[in-house]
Amino acid sequence: MTRSVLAALFAASAILAATARGRLVALEDRGRGSEELLYLPNGKYLRAVSLGHASTVADFVYLWAIQYYSDYDRADRYRYVKQVFGEVIGELDPAYTDPYWLGALILTTEAGDLEGGLALLDTGFAKDPSAWILPFLAGWECDRVGQYDRAARYFDRAAHAPGAPRELFRLEAGMTARGGKLRDALAQWRSVLDDPRNDEGARAIATRQIRTLTVRADIEDLDAAIASYRARSGAPPKRLSELVQAGFMTSIPLDPNGEPYVYDPSTGKVTSAAGRLLPS
Repeated sequence: MTRSVLAALFAASAILAATARGRLVALEDRGRGSEELLYLPNGKYLRAVSLGHASTVADFVYLWAIQYYSDYDRADRYRYVKQVFGEVIGELDPAYTDPYWLGALILTTEAGDLEGGLALLDTGFAKDPSAWILPFLAGWECDRVGQYDRAARYFDRAAHAPGAPRELFRLEAGMTARGGKLRDALAQWRSVLDDPRNDEGARAIATRQIRTLTVRADIEDLDAAIASYRARSGAPPKRLSELVQAGFMTSIPLDPNGEPYVYDPSTGKVTSAAGRLLPS
């Protein structure tokens, strides 16, 4: 080990020794109870004293942070997560993705702070636009709480990052469909199908999804037109062609097999055997 590396390790050890005894020190604040302040040097200062080995110091701070946040009895333990993982370690090594992920996990899963966790992942991606894994993780966090449109936007951001796997475009399309934007999802799946860089398996998946979503989207449009017709006339149409005559649709679509959709005028329901219908 070279002398410079030893010096960097010594500097990091000295810094962390100063914080290892808790570093969230309760101070008496006359008449207002107590506050806990984090006595951890900021990232710019640590970088300055790292002797050119900022990434090594970042590793030390990260290991200290893991130990610190493993103590679930600490009061106010979530207050400085963004500063520790995003600003201190992030300033030392902006391309170090693990701290952003761990800090976001602590915030979203333990603290129940979705916005704080997403902001931390956004910070990491802003510092390293090639770190597609960060918006990818943000997308799953949004999916977990049912924010499908937002999840789709994160997957889109991840998919367009340099070096990102092409499968992320399929995740975006799937999440768009889960959010109920069926026509938008169809357009995204068609892009997957038409992309010559995708293999046969990906195109087969896209073909199945396009077939299923076409049926869902067509029936959704027909149901909406039938509801409008019923609201105006007090009864559903006797034939789907009446929707065009009444001005609620410009044409009646055929299913992916080229067959008419099956319509029951007694119930006003439209069905098709052309695609596997998935729950909305």
